[in-house]
Amino acid sequence: MAFRRFAAVLAVAASLAAWPAFAGPLVKETVEYYSISGRTGAELLREMNRHGPRHGFLRRAIAQTRYAPDIRGKLVKQDGVCRMKGGRFLLNITYVYPRPSEKLPSDVARRWKAFQADNVRHEKMHGRIAREMAVKLDRVLKTFSYRDRNSRCNMAMLKLEREVDKVVREYNRKQRVFDAKEHRQGGAVEKSIVALLGKPSG
Repeated sequence: MAFRRFAAVLAVAASLAAWPAFAGPLVKETVEYYSISGRTGAELLREMNRHGPRHGFLRRAIAQTRYAPDIRGKLVKQDGVCRMKGGRFLLNITYVYPRPSEKLPSDVARRWKAFQADNVRHEKMHGRIAREMAVKLDRVLKTFSYRDRNSRCNMAMLKLEREVDKVVREYNRKQRVFDAKEHRQGGAVEKSIVALLGKPSG
């Protein structure tokens, strides 16, 4: 159960393009699954540890929320002030979950249903935080203005990159805080795994 963070600074300059003005960010959500086998909670957990989406170089996650951000618009200069024309923030969110490849015994199926529901709850919270960030970044784009002596708005571009980076770092921190709470000893993730294994939560 992990989220995929944005880079520290979005490549604003590389992704600027003309785009019509709409209200609010454009956020799309999709769901993907990876297949696992097993007929017990322990076997399913072992498969998730082997085949789950990568979280860093060495670790794998049970489920994951991936983000693909994009900034649309064009910096234009008028009366000495650079502003975003058609500025809009786009965000594609992909949720990745495990899915058993065969029918489970009834008791395991019952525990799996509860386990998967908790996976969805966890990842949807990552998605919610990402949506909040998208709203804030979209507002930054639409309200950005900077008086720049450079005809190509070079200094304005640097300032916009810094403002975007500030928002991204703020929401990356919120994602980490949420994960730390969920993954702490005795937290929601541990309880969910213990329940899948069919062990008493103690």
